[in-house]
Amino acid sequence: MYRWEHENLINEYTTKMATQEAKAIVKKRGSIVEHPFGTIKRTLGWDHFLMRTKKKVLGENALIMFTYNFKRLLNLIGIALFKKLCKAIKENDLTQIREEIAVYILAFGVNLGCFLERFLFLRNIPKKIRYL
Repeated sequence: MYRWEHENLINEYTTKMATQEAKAIVKKRGSIVEHPFGTIKRTLGWDHFLMRTKKKVLGENALIMFTYNFKRLLNLIGIALFKKLCKAIKENDLTQIREEIAVYILAFGVNLGCFLERFLFLRNIPKKIRYL
């Protein structure tokens, strides 16, 4: 590519990213996609690859993503329900456990919604009144 082509691409990109639609997409991406990577860096202490070569890095990345997803699963359904899930998988009968997990996650979502509702309500109350 010639220099003027690079400059043209950069100008097109800059113009495109200045639109409100692009800013909304970037903001949405930041709230959805970037959260797992921040969690991985903070809680797992992972900030760089330890291996070299593409094949080994892909393997290391897969292991880190599996760890994140497994930790998230345990946080969502808990250890007791995870043990039941393992037993159901071993017995090849997932019908009952599916319903139990769905009910558990639904109850978790309702409780989380109530918590956030209270939190957001308290956030709008002045500090003097909050601690009376």
